[in-house]
Amino acid sequence: MKHRTKGVLYLLGFIAFLIGLLVGRPVWQARRPSDMPPTSVWIDAPALPFSFYHGWWFGCWIDSDGRSNRCRLSSAGAQEPTVYEGLYVSCDSKLPVQGDELQLSAPADSMGMWVGYSEGNVFAPAAFLKNGKVLVPVEALRDCEKVRQKREVEQ
Repeated sequence: MKHRTKGVLYLLGFIAFLIGLLVGRPVWQARRPSDMPPTSVWIDAPALPFSFYHGWWFGCWIDSDGRSNRCRLSSAGAQEPTVYEGLYVSCDSKLPVQGDELQLSAPADSMGMWVGYSEGNVFAPAAFLKNGKVLVPVEALRDCEKVRQKREVEQ
């Protein structure tokens, strides 16, 4: 009887593990911070030693003025979670996109999402939308072609 009870416990543990895999988020993905939009996406980062979560949360929304796109990159578990935040515009129109278009898609490779500009050696993420458009920080408009080329290579 003792052997049978042990087998049942192992079976129940395995079933609970499978259920957790099906309904839970991946263990390498941190919880979305409460100050990030619900439509935020998880961006995988290269593995780092002594770190459990490898990545960032990235989210965009219509700014309070109702006419601007604002995006934020948030680090998982950091004391200062906001890595970058700024105003974004479309590479196509050089204007913000409407709210219904503002649906992010996580890049296949996080290395191809970075744009840079000289002010303070800041590098920021480009925002890839589900409709194929790309948003970049206003200060990094000159990097649009570079980001498009990297995205085409990924796809």
